[in-house]
Amino acid sequence: MRPSRPWARRVQAEFLRGYPLEGVACALGYRSDPADAARWRRDGSVLSINRFMFYDHLRGEGGAGAIELAAHALGYPPQDAIDFLAELFGFSPVPGGRCQALPPAQDPRWPALRRYLVERRGFGDALVELCRDFGLVHADRHGNPVFVRRDAAGVAVGTETRNAAPDAHGGFWMSWEPDWPRAVILADNALDVLSILSLHLVPAIRRGCAVVSTGTVTSCIPDWIQAWNPERIFCAYSDPRNGDRAARRLKDKDTRIVRLRPALDGQDWNDMLIRERAGEPLGTDDRPIG
Repeated sequence: MRPSRPWARRVQAEFLRGYPLEGVACALGYRSDPADAARWRRDGSVLSINRFMFYDHLRGEGGAGAIELAAHALGYPPQDAIDFLAELFGFSPVPGGRCQALPPAQDPRWPALRRYLVERRGFGDALVELCRDFGLVHADRHGNPVFVRRDAAGVAVGTETRNAAPDAHGGFWMSWEPDWPRAVILADNALDVLSILSLHLVPAIRRGCAVVSTGTVTSCIPDWIQAWNPERIFCAYSDPRNGDRAARRLKDKDTRIVRLRPALDGQDWNDMLIRERAGEPLGTDDRPIG
């Protein structure tokens, strides 16, 4: 039996957050409105549900995800809402494509992959193990890392490797907190996502910030990221020329865009992380987009 992890509740929250809201509404005593399939009613509350978003018309409040809905309906703090959902549904993923809550107990390729991510790429043990417990990283038959791409609700839609083509329906993404993303950092690939998290470019006090791999430099915000309706979007593509060009195009269309670059003398975010781990001083790159 796998030992209990210090972040077990974080893993639990990650999977419960994406539970279908219709199922949560039923468990909370709501009944579907025969005249409107998206509307749910109970005494003192009338919900509209749109995928993972909800809005209570009588109370004038809304939110995203199963945890926020349970907290809203029950008047519970988030941790108590997590306990309620875990007891109600059990700690298991939703059928139909969601990642496994726990990886296989013994994967003979995992130790070598873990060493590569920790020793060669500079990621901390806790972050690597957290990715594994989320079911977001595993080794292919050659031992190379494979990262799971997810949609906005956290459902697996594919995988990302070094040679993967971009997927318009999702990307590899992570955040330090289970809160729904209110800010998004766009990165080139999964290694840069983990590097940005490791460099603490997402401060511990910033709740609800997700770092996302778009798989390529993009000139528009993918629809699945727009579904979060983030308040701020940081364009953190590593390549100075193409990244600046993409950020400029995005900023022309969207006032939420802020450019974020690696150091002037850095290759990419993972290069910055490795050099930081080695104790090298790194200059900042705060030039305007232009």
